[in-house]
Amino acid sequence: MKAPETTTRFELADPEILVKIKKIPSIRTLFLKVLFLSLVRPDTLDDNMSLSKVKVVFDNVRPDTKKIQQYKRICGFTPPINMGSNENNQDTTIPISYFQTLFVGLLGKFITTAHFPIKPMGLIQIGQSFRQKRPVTTDEILDLSCQLYEVTKTPKGIITQFLLEVESDNIILWQGISTFFTRSKNKLPKGKGNKRKEEAFLEIKETIFVPRNTGIQYASVSGDYNPHHLYGFTAKMIGFKDPIAHGMWSLARVIASMEKQYGAHYPLEADAQFKLPIFMPAAVTLGQAPAKTITDKTKTDKIRSVGMGSETRIDFELRDARKGLPHLKGRFAFNLKG
Repeated sequence: MKAPETTTRFELADPEILVKIKKIPSIRTLFLKVLFLSLVRPDTLDDNMSLSKVKVVFDNVRPDTKKIQQYKRICGFTPPINMGSNENNQDTTIPISYFQTLFVGLLGKFITTAHFPIKPMGLIQIGQSFRQKRPVTTDEILDLSCQLYEVTKTPKGIITQFLLEVESDNIILWQGISTFFTRSKNKLPKGKGNKRKEEAFLEIKETIFVPRNTGIQYASVSGDYNPHHLYGFTAKMIGFKDPIAHGMWSLARVIASMEKQYGAHYPLEADAQFKLPIFMPAAVTLGQAPAKTITDKTKTDKIRSVGMGSETRIDFELRDARKGLPHLKGRFAFNLKG
């Protein structure tokens, strides 16, 4: 069957449907639902299909202090305990990338409801952006919401975006856009595939070793136990030669390095696109462009503005240390006057 030549963006119909939950289902329960629903749901959508505006809400979340400190060590925000990190004297500030982990179960709940029309198995995260207004500490009570933001049908498959929000005292503190791709079974016409363009490499600032157990460690603090991240045999079960690192671990590891260089100045934001997988163990290089100051910035992305004004921007990339192939590309930005 031939792939469609056009791109269709689906309108989300009013009224908004609000789904309040009091508990995140267990990973085992979600996984079983994902397996079953993937047998009965399609991997594509009809062009004239109507989708509902849906928001899933989970209130009164207390951050897990111990898990956040483990996250900081695993992602490089703080050194391991045996390398100088004091477990009893830790900064209580939550890293900007950690908030995305709070939505792993919430997203799992969303895609297994009747409001998500395509098969949940096979969702591949291809992008993540987030913005934070001020520092958030582990003693704050948080309200989470996740909503379907945009759904687009392309010749290659379906692109689904979710808007994620973290509130405290009815004030939005953190917003994120998670972008996922579902590959269609339709075949692309000849000559329609993307050809890799020649590109300039950014200046290498750091070489990062990714141990084979990184996926298991990150799963323990994020709740993302997708099998292709865990072991060699579980990765092979779904077509990978070796376990692959979580894209969100690689982004968090980059942000940790950037914060060590520039500090954490708010408002703070990051935007990244996930490229080729990192097969573990691996060595990757962190490349950076020179920092540049942008004044009177006009927002062009999808997250609502938090008043960045004049900002400092640094483009970054992660590449394979040996072959130079890209794993991650993005931008880190902050307001020194925030």
